This record gives sequence, structure tokens and C-alpha cells, in this order.
Amino acid sequence: MDTARIFNPEAMELYHGSMGLIGDKINIQSGKGVGWNALTLGDAFYTSLSVDAACLFSHLVLQKSRLKGEEAFNNLGFAKIFKITLSKNASILDADKALDASRVRSILLCAGVPNRYLNFPHDDQLSDFFNAADLICYGKGLQGNHNEYLVRELGYDGLLIQEKAWENWDYYPTDIGIDWSQLNDPKIWPPKTVAIYNTDSVVAFEVIRDGIIESLAIDHSELQR
Repeated sequence: MDTARIFNPEAMELYHGSMGLIGDKINIQSGKGVGWNALTLGDAFYTSLSVDAACLFSHLVLQKSRLKGEEAFNNLGFAKIFKITLSKNASILDADKALDASRVRSILLCAGVPNRYLNFPHDDQLSDFFNAADLICYGKGLQGNHNEYLVRELGYDGLLIQEKAWENWDYYPTDIGIDWSQLNDPKIWPPKTVAIYNTDSVVAFEVIRDGIIESLAIDHSELQR
């Protein structure tokens, strides 16, 4: 059994905050995210297990639009929040679960990681997602994000992970309808991120909260990550 795989992914409650999703298919656009979304986990459609986190990112993307002179100020402090539904056949890797060390070793060798970095006395060094992803950085000629590379090479559509960037996050706006004092429970905050690399695994999305009261006629598609 693949112990790192999330079973029943269609039952996961995932949320995404942005200016809007256009059409019936999600298109990933590199470098168009806000916060750390443009960098740390690669080119992905970023979602969260927390609707409050999605609201925060929706707020950030609205602020970005305002700074560019594209969006009117008469809004609720955030743009749109979507609920995302995955296919039952989606394969999502849980970064907290142990990987198959022999499979990881093979992937690292193919990525050009020198064998001297892989001679660990115990396989738990290779079965840990974070260790394995870091080792890929020693590969020769690797292009793209190391987290994304490992997930794709392992054959998964997406990654469930505790995003390390939350550790230094200190921006919690008070004007978007969230009582941040309620999020002191380490079991729920910071929330986990689901980075979806294969957007064909998304079967539905719907707006569950819309803060746009007044909108200019702009192309929202470039801000949808």
C-alpha cells in the first residue's frame, strides 16, 4: 500500500482565494501568485485546508490589483474565495508520511545527485519528503522547483504540506472578517497547503464568498494562481 498517498481526496475541503477563476478549466500561470505562492512549491494551483487562509490570500491579491490601479476600492477587503473539489482518482502526496526509500533513491540518482549524498546508514533519511526534496538540489542541471520535481517524479498530482513560509508570517489584516485570535490552536493554524500540479484532478470549483462590490473591467486570469 502507498502509505504516503491521500485516500478519498474528493472528501478534502480545499479553498482558494483569488480575483477569479475564468472558464471551466484551471490554468497554472508561473510567477503570478501572491505571498510565497510564486516560489516555494513550484508551478501549482495553490489551495488551503483553511478558508481563512484562502481569504487572506484573496485579500493579498486584491491589494496587488489595487496597487496596479486595476481594481476599485469599494470592496470588502478581499476578492473571491472558492471551494475546490478534487477527483476521487486524484493522487495527493502527504509530505508527513514516509516515502519508499528505494524509489526516492532511484529518482535522486536520475536527477544527477551524486551517490555520496545518498549513502545514509538508515533509509529514514530518504523516506522523509523534506530531506529528499532538499537532496534534489544537489542534482546536476536540475531546472524548476525541487519540491515539484520530486512530487511529479513520484507520480502524484499534488502535494499536501505544512508550508514552512508560515513560520515567519506576521501579516494578519483586521478588516477582512477574520478573528485571528481564534486561531491559536496549533492543530489548525498554520494550515496545510495543497499544491496541485495536475489541474485535471480538479473536477469542480465554486465561489463561496465574494468580496467584490465594485469591479473594473480587467483580465483576472493572470491573477488566478
